[in-house]
Amino acid sequence: MLAELVVDDLVLIAAARLEFAPGLNVITGETGAGKTLLAQAIGLLMGQKGGDELVRPGAARALVQAVFESDDVSLAVAREIPRGGRSRSHMDGLLSSAAVVAEVLRARLAFYGQLEHSRLLQLERQLDLLDGAAPAELTPLHEVYAATYEKARTVSRRLQELRGAGREREREIDMLRFQIGEIEAADVRPGEDEKLAQDRERLRHAGKLLERAGGALGLLAGEQEAAALDGVRVAQRLIGEAAALDEALAPAAERLDGLSAELDDLAALLRAYLDDLDDDPAHRDALELRYDRLKALMRKYGNSADEVLAYARESRQRLAVLEEFEADEEALEARVDEAQAAALVAAGRLSAARRRLAPAVAARVEQELRGLAMPHATFTISMSARGEGWDALGPRGADEVEFLFGANPGVPPRPLRETASGGELSRAMLAIRGIVTLGDDVETLIFDEVDTGIGGVTAAALGERLAGLALRRQVLCITHLPQVAAFADRQFAIVKETDAKAGSTVTVVRRVEGEERLAELCRMLGAASDDGAARSHAKGLLTKAGRQG
Repeated sequence: MLAELVVDDLVLIAAARLEFAPGLNVITGETGAGKTLLAQAIGLLMGQKGGDELVRPGAARALVQAVFESDDVSLAVAREIPRGGRSRSHMDGLLSSAAVVAEVLRARLAFYGQLEHSRLLQLERQLDLLDGAAPAELTPLHEVYAATYEKARTVSRRLQELRGAGREREREIDMLRFQIGEIEAADVRPGEDEKLAQDRERLRHAGKLLERAGGALGLLAGEQEAAALDGVRVAQRLIGEAAALDEALAPAAERLDGLSAELDDLAALLRAYLDDLDDDPAHRDALELRYDRLKALMRKYGNSADEVLAYARESRQRLAVLEEFEADEEALEARVDEAQAAALVAAGRLSAARRRLAPAVAARVEQELRGLAMPHATFTISMSARGEGWDALGPRGADEVEFLFGANPGVPPRPLRETASGGELSRAMLAIRGIVTLGDDVETLIFDEVDTGIGGVTAAALGERLAGLALRRQVLCITHLPQVAAFADRQFAIVKETDAKAGSTVTVVRRVEGEERLAELCRMLGAASDDGAARSHAKGLLTKAGRQG
């Protein structure tokens, strides 16, 4: 529940601290004293916009703070509006966004003011209220419908997107086929660009390579007498014979054996290299042509042969998707028809349940209106289809709902938006709110100007209904009716104080109880606090409401 509200330098409120109780809390005060400022303070916490006009004259900033308590867990939120600067929101002492704070608070409180009155006249809101009046029956059906509707929308959208591509899809298919064919015709191999680059560089220097590698091979194992390998072999034989006579030469003989084998391997390697070194001009031209072809593909499809091949793989996958659509368009159309049919069936079940439950909901609202001093009020719920087939469906189903209201006997009910006065609209909203949970489980309800156009016996009935709501959750009500205020578990009075000499005006908020509460009720009755008849009337209101001053 909302445990505490602190307001500093908001318009005419210099400083106010309100500690709320469970049950019904009312805020009263003279017209123009600033009752709605407290509603505005809560609105700021809920993310409403605010600027310099909300900062009290002479103050540097306006500040609204609130503490919520639930199951021994506290939540502190704040909204600061500096003069000439951007507002800041805090949650549990940490800087937060106004949107995040508002989202958290929406799970804790619901605010009903003139905006909610106007929303009650919107047909979409009336549909929500009907569903909220019978959540146990309608919520599961709506969840099933929402899932089937979204599935149907998804497959329908996919079909439309693919069909909408039209010629563009055909052009893409032709382009992909050409690109894949071009890459496949070139028979690109992984890493081929690097190998071709190496081969081109070798052929550019083929003459020098033949001269130098061939010369080295001749010196190593050529036919001339000075060939290194021949000399090593002679030395190997001589030292081998000497080592047979003197073991001290055995290590030298072993090393010569190894050197001879190593030189043999080196000579074989050079011969193989020279055999592979092809400086044929025809081969060189073929290699250059291959290199140019691969470079052309790389300019189009990637920076390497591997990237060209990857592009080809991705293109084949994309082509398969496009060609699959062409081949399976009928199958996709069947899926769309099936999904839309399922959504229509779910919508039909939801509509049937709404039509079955609507009379009972209307009867409950009528009963609530009778308790709000409207004994002849009639309330019915009209339902109609938005159209036929898939095109008639929307996120909430295929139904249009309108509340019909009649305040006087003999007058047939007409649309609520056309007939209800301010007071009737207030009572209709309260009657509906009394039976509708709207799926929320908020702990605090705040009513601002719910008593518009209400007085007399109706006011007492309104107070009784608010007190009934307050048995289940905390209720805050800003009111000008003493009959409503008398039902409060805790009452706060707002007074505007003017200092003519200082030329200043401030609004003061204080909790009233005992004699102060009797005096405030007398004021609300239009009498002085020492007026005997008014005091007797005020005490009677408190007694009737089961409250004490």
